[in-house]
Amino acid sequence: MNKKVLFVTTVIRTVEAFLIPHIRYFLNKDYEVGVAANTQDSNLENLKELGAAIHHVPFSRVLIDKGNLISYKVIKRIIKHYHILHLHTPIASFITRMASSNHHDVIYTVHGFHFNENEMWLKNFLFLTAEKIAGLKTNKLIVTNTDDIAVAQKIVSTRKIHYVHGVGLDTHNYDPAYFSEKEKQDYKLELGLNSNIKVITHIAEFNNNKRQMDIVDACDILKDKIQNFVVFLIGNGENLDAVQKYIQDRHLDTYIKCLGFRVDIPRILSITDIGLLVSIREGLPRSVMEMMAMKVPVIATNIRGNRDLIVNGENGYLVPIKDPLQIAEKCFILLTDEGLAKQFGELGRKKIESRFSIEEVLQQMELIYKDLAKGNITDSF
Repeated sequence: MNKKVLFVTTVIRTVEAFLIPHIRYFLNKDYEVGVAANTQDSNLENLKELGAAIHHVPFSRVLIDKGNLISYKVIKRIIKHYHILHLHTPIASFITRMASSNHHDVIYTVHGFHFNENEMWLKNFLFLTAEKIAGLKTNKLIVTNTDDIAVAQKIVSTRKIHYVHGVGLDTHNYDPAYFSEKEKQDYKLELGLNSNIKVITHIAEFNNNKRQMDIVDACDILKDKIQNFVVFLIGNGENLDAVQKYIQDRHLDTYIKCLGFRVDIPRILSITDIGLLVSIREGLPRSVMEMMAMKVPVIATNIRGNRDLIVNGENGYLVPIKDPLQIAEKCFILLTDEGLAKQFGELGRKKIESRFSIEEVLQQMELIYKDLAKGNITDSF
C-alpha cells in the first residue's frame, strides 16, 4: 500500500477545527500526510509542527466561481503525488474528484449533504446532480448522520457507503469536571456577569443557515417571563453586523452579547446553562457535541444531524425550524427546572462518550482505511 494520504477541504480552517486529531493519528501510523486547502490569511504553525505537507489551493466557497477552474488545475498537479485522497466539504471535494484518476483511492466524508428538505428545489437539484457525477469517481462515501445514509444510496452503490459518527470529539478537553465552582464564578465576573445570571450559548457562524435572528426574537419573548439570563452568540460571519443591529433595534443589548470567534469554548460552556443550535441545515454539529460533553442541556432544531444527537424530551429538546416561540418556551422550561436540565446534561455526556468520542471515530476510520488497502468495498452501517 502506498501510505500517502491527502486531506482536502475548501478552507484550512476546517482542518484546524476538526481534522488535526485525524492527521496526527495517521502520521503516528507512518502515513505521509498532506493537506490541500485555501490557506489565505491563515496561521499554519500548528499544522507545520505536526509534520504534514501543506498545499495552498485557491478553492472558493461559492460553487459557480471562475477561481474554481484555477483550483482544478492546481489540485490536479498536487494529487499526482498521493494515492489516497480523503476529501471533506462539498466544493473542494467535487473539484478534486473531477481532477482524480483511476490511480487514486478516493474517500469522501460528507458533513451533511447540501441538499435537504429545507432547501429550494433548484439548489437541491444542482447539488444532487453534482454529487451523482462526482460519485462515479468515489471509492468510499462516508456519511456522518443516519438521515444521509438513504440519500447516499441515490448517489453511489450501497456497498461503498460507510456510516461514521462525525469527526469525533475529545471528551478530555470537553469535561465539566475540570472547572471548579470558584473558577466558574470568577469567569462570570470576568465577563461582567452576576453569579445568579443564567447563560444561554449559541455557537455558529453568522449566516442565513444558522438563524441567529430567531434567537433574538426568542429572547424578546423570553424576557417577558424571566429576566436573569444572558445569551452569548459565539462566532463571526457575513450576518454579524445585521444581527447586532437587529439586537440594538429591539433594545436587547442587555440580554444578548455577540462575543465573536472564541478559542475558549470549554470555558464558556462551563458557565452555560442552556445550549442552542437553531440551524436550517446541519451534518453532525460539532457545537452540539461540545455542549453535550460539557453536560449542557441542548435545544436544537429538528433537522438532520441534530436528530442523531438529541432525543426530544430525553436528553434535550428538538424544535421546528424558524420558531422563536418554541425556542423561548423550551428555554423557559430548562431555566426554571434545574432537575430536568441536569438530567438532560448527564445523559448528553454519556451519549457523546459512548458513541461520538474521537477514540471511537478514529477506530472506525482505521477500519475503512484498512478495508481500502485490501481493495474491499463493504457495507458499514
